[in-house]
Amino acid sequence: MEFYWVNVGGTHKEVLEGNFLWAPVSSLQSSGKEKTLVHWDNVGAVKEGDIIFCCREKQIYAIAIATADAFDAERPTNRSFSAWSNKGRRVDIDLTQLERPILRDEIAAVFMDQFDSQTSPSLFTKGGTLNQIYMAHLPVRAGVFLLEASGQLPAFDNVLITQGASGKKVDKTTRESIVQARVGQGQFRAALLSIWQGKCALTGIENPDLLVASHIEPWCLADNVARLDPDNGLLLATHVDRLFDRGLISFADDGALLSSRRLSQHDRSVFGLDHFAGISNLRSGNRKYLAKHRYQFGYTLS
Repeated sequence: MEFYWVNVGGTHKEVLEGNFLWAPVSSLQSSGKEKTLVHWDNVGAVKEGDIIFCCREKQIYAIAIATADAFDAERPTNRSFSAWSNKGRRVDIDLTQLERPILRDEIAAVFMDQFDSQTSPSLFTKGGTLNQIYMAHLPVRAGVFLLEASGQLPAFDNVLITQGASGKKVDKTTRESIVQARVGQGQFRAALLSIWQGKCALTGIENPDLLVASHIEPWCLADNVARLDPDNGLLLATHVDRLFDRGLISFADDGALLSSRRLSQHDRSVFGLDHFAGISNLRSGNRKYLAKHRYQFGYTLS
C-alpha cells in the first residue's frame, strides 16, 4: 500500500460525481515537444488499495482508496479537463469525505520538517503554501501522519495489519493484540511495565497515568512481529514519548540521550532533559530498533 496526495482543484465536482482521478500523459510545449511531469506520472503508478488524500481550497476534504490499478484512458469529456491532451491515465476510487477537513496550515510545519524532502514531487513551497502540482507520492510515515490527523487511522487497522503479515494469515486474537499495541495497551503495555518496572526508562516517572508504551520502530512502519515485540518498546513519560515519536530525541546504543538540532536549549530546559544522561539499563534487543529510529530521523554517531 502506497500513499498519495492529490490537488483536485477545478476537477472537484467530477471527482465527487464520477469517483475517479485523471491526468494527462504529457503536455505540448510551444516548441512542439511533449513534456512529461512527475506529478502526472504518479497517477499511472497508483495500485489497487493505495490511499490518496484529496485536497481542495487549502484543505484535505476526503480520503480515497484506489479500487483498481491505474490504467490508460482518454481524456474525460467533462469541461474541466478540456485544457489537456487526449491521452492520459485514470484511477477509479472509493471516496470518503471527512467530517472535519484537515486544514493545510494545521499540518504544514510538521509535514515540511519531517516529510516533504521525501515526497515526490515536493508538496510545499518554502513559504508553506502548496506547490502547483497534481499528485505527489508520500512516504509511508507521512501517510499515517495524515490518517492520524484526520482521525481515520483506526479505520485502516485491518489494511495495515494485513500488509504487515507478509502474506501470513492473522488470527483474531493476534489481530486484537496488534490493534491494542498500536494504542499502547494490552500485552505490549503489560510487557513494558514489567521490563521497566513501571518507570519511565529515561526519567524514572512512576505514575501509570503518565506512562506510554512507546514503539521504537513506529507501529505504522513495522511488521506484525515488531509491533508485538517488547524489545521494540520503551516505557516513556508522555512528554518523552512525544519527543521521541517526533524524532526530537533518540538514544545511542549505550543508552545515551541524543537531541535533535530542532530542539532548542530552551526546549531542553523546559522539559528538564539536561537532568538525564540517558537510559542506563537499555536492553540489547532494543538496539536494532534504535538504529532504525536514528536512521529515520537523521542521527549520526561518531
